[in-house]
Amino acid sequence: MSRRLSRRIPSPYGRIPSSCRGSNSLRTAASLRTAARRAATLAASIALLGGGSVGLSTPVVAAPAAPAAAPTSVVLAGTFDTELGCSADWQPDCAQAKMTLRADGRWKASLNLPAGSYTYKAAVDNSWTENYGSGGVPGGANISLTVPSGGEKVAFVYDPDTHVVTDDSAMPVVTAAGDYQSGLGCAANWSATCTTTTMTDPEGSGVYTYTTTAIPAGAWNTKVTLGHSWDTNYGAAGAAGGANIPFTVPADGARTTFSFNSATHLMTVVSNQGATAPLNTLGALYTSAATTFRIWSPDSSNVSVTVGGASHAMTATTLSGYTNVYQAVVPGDLKDQPYQFSVGGVAVPDPYAQMVKPGTTQGVVVDTAAVAPSAGGWGSRPALVNREDAVVYELSAHDFTVDPSSGVDAAKRGKFLGLVQTGTTYGGVRTGIDHLKQLGVTAVQLMPSFDFGSTVPNWGYDPVDYNTPEEQYSQFTAPEDRIREYKDMVDQFHRNGIRVIMDVVYNHTYTKSVFGNITGKYYTGTDLSGTGNSIDDGDPMVSRMIQDSLEHWVRDYGVDGFRFDLAGVHYYKDAYNWANYLETTYPDRDLMFYGEPWNGGAGDPNEAQKVRYGTLPALAPVHFGAFNGVYRDAIRGGTNDNVMGFMGGSGNPSAIAFGLTGSPTDADSTATLSDLWTPAFADRPDQTMNYVSIHDNLNLYDKITYSGATGGATGTAGRIDRLAVGTVLTSQGVPVIAEGDEFLRSKVVNGDYDTAKNSYNAPDSVNAIHWGDKITNASVFTYYRDAIALRRATAALRLTTWSAIHNQLTTQVDGSTVIARISSDPGAPTTPDTIVVANPTTTAYTATLPSGTWTKVLNSSGATSATDTSCDPQSVTVFTRT
Repeated sequence: MSRRLSRRIPSPYGRIPSSCRGSNSLRTAASLRTAARRAATLAASIALLGGGSVGLSTPVVAAPAAPAAAPTSVVLAGTFDTELGCSADWQPDCAQAKMTLRADGRWKASLNLPAGSYTYKAAVDNSWTENYGSGGVPGGANISLTVPSGGEKVAFVYDPDTHVVTDDSAMPVVTAAGDYQSGLGCAANWSATCTTTTMTDPEGSGVYTYTTTAIPAGAWNTKVTLGHSWDTNYGAAGAAGGANIPFTVPADGARTTFSFNSATHLMTVVSNQGATAPLNTLGALYTSAATTFRIWSPDSSNVSVTVGGASHAMTATTLSGYTNVYQAVVPGDLKDQPYQFSVGGVAVPDPYAQMVKPGTTQGVVVDTAAVAPSAGGWGSRPALVNREDAVVYELSAHDFTVDPSSGVDAAKRGKFLGLVQTGTTYGGVRTGIDHLKQLGVTAVQLMPSFDFGSTVPNWGYDPVDYNTPEEQYSQFTAPEDRIREYKDMVDQFHRNGIRVIMDVVYNHTYTKSVFGNITGKYYTGTDLSGTGNSIDDGDPMVSRMIQDSLEHWVRDYGVDGFRFDLAGVHYYKDAYNWANYLETTYPDRDLMFYGEPWNGGAGDPNEAQKVRYGTLPALAPVHFGAFNGVYRDAIRGGTNDNVMGFMGGSGNPSAIAFGLTGSPTDADSTATLSDLWTPAFADRPDQTMNYVSIHDNLNLYDKITYSGATGGATGTAGRIDRLAVGTVLTSQGVPVIAEGDEFLRSKVVNGDYDTAKNSYNAPDSVNAIHWGDKITNASVFTYYRDAIALRRATAALRLTTWSAIHNQLTTQVDGSTVIARISSDPGAPTTPDTIVVANPTTTAYTATLPSGTWTKVLNSSGATSATDTSCDPQSVTVFTRT
């Protein structure tokens, strides 16, 4: 949260696990999904795709040593090779059995196989020198599969991190049956045996799809059948034998895709490159024939909607998953018409409105799902193999490009589309999205971009309409244009290799009048947010509203995750349910969920039930993480004071040693902890979001100069800055960088540090990004870029399980210096291949390295290649085994 408040975390170092005290080491290690190989060059700007592995024939071949480079080919060698046209079975270099490297680093193949029983392995680099069998074991047992009568296309996937090969041969034939099949050439509708609508999984993801452009415009119904029979079928909500699943095709020739998740049994239908039927929730659900209006009103039955100049009484209706819902179905094509709900004779806003008339409580009838991006369809979503692979960059749609130095077209400055304008420069350096690509981040964390109550410049942490893009960031006024604009922003980020995480503020509203005239049940009795209007998701209908809003942004706008402002206001079980629902419903998205595990500073009578460090283990199964404010304070010191922590050469180095390990729990358990503020909270590394600077409080460089350091980029201040971010980027977990920190952004104008401490509504002279800083402080940008590239190329810095952290990583405190020794190979957990040395002192430190050949790959200036063991003062140094 960014309005009026500073973050307050109780007792940040009240307890440090025994493994972190003094010079004791904490063992930690890489997860089963972490690549066991190293990149050929650690300065590469893309993530290491991991090593290959596979196969062997009937004769057993000895397990190979892990190679130093990623595989150039992976072949499915086995008893089916001659069926594919190979000259012999068990042929490790057969072209017809080769797999293809896909964007997420895994290898895939789809092979048409006749009926029969087969065995196979995966052979790497066209020979048996390196091969993997059942369970990913080097030189292991043959893998068996059986293809049923009639033959089938079998999808294979090889994971180079775990060396496991999987296939879907045991999956029954999946059919998208429905009332549209006869129009596609099937003998009848609702046919379980029609091969035309067979769904396939060529990627081996467990999600089966079927795409067609032959379904005419109209409303249709579908279900999934397995094994060419109705004996096993799934309908709405993934229920066995459940209700029909309705969907709408907006126009003849629209591209319609059916997706079935074999794990959850959920079926979704997307038409015209975007879902075209409104979610069956509340609000205004549009069709060209009629619009259904719904609102929750638990206190009053006097409910109506006014649209098109007429008022319509709303009556109680039954809707699965909801209570006390009132509804009116108004005939006619009402697209773009304003509408007004009324409860108890008082005009109230629609909490589900997907478009609003600015400055009023009126919604606007729109068909958000049916609006396609300007490109005509969505581009490919950037792959995210593990959430620990993410490097997140926080920015404001306004502040990032509003200054003319951004090089963005005048009409787009401070707007959504300004964020994705390519080809922009200032003084010969890249700006905007091209700068982000050059920096190497994988995702942007977009500060509030839904409709908020304040006037820019303001960061927008005061929501009014949770489901509507903010009009002040838009170039357009027409509803469809505003919807398309936001989708274009997300789509263009994706097409440029960057995912989009929304900063969402479901913990409070702009004022209590936003929802208060509908019912007071929206708000808590205690002011938990510090703004006088905190939301109560303890009410099931309020929790459902939040879940529906999250799904709206995922389904209709294509976003990739959420950062929850003041997540500590929310019940942790609700946070679990939201994330679990979305991850289950949209399993191909690899969504990210994380937030601040504190509230606005209030005492909470339900403290133990809320999102806190101590309840984070219970959220591990759904990958819900938290900002690690404890680690932040250990690195930088207080948020707004003039005393530095570790980065200034003081503080607690044992806390740094623990933070470098990803702040793991003492035991691998998802049980909640009695200490709600424990620094040992992560049951998975992806649960700790590591940072030293964010929009709140003094940003990193201002904190450093406020504490007395001088010298700019090349002096003491610059070295401290690089030490701080270098510590974050070499820690286990997920790093977050605040906009402009990579070139020493300052929000101090004329010595005014007080405004810089809380600049949520400061003018552009304070908050706007000034791109000339990238030129002035080029050496700092170079360091950030190199450190990010190193992280993305080094599997040891991105371990993915608690057991990997526990087994493959040890730390040591030597005076004030912290050393981490990490193995990326779970098969050799005590043989490190990466050494991190964080030296906060003003003198050089000499590292003691294990036996072997080592290369220094990162020093105080950035990427390097040296064989000495000296570690620069006030710096993070990284060595890798070669």
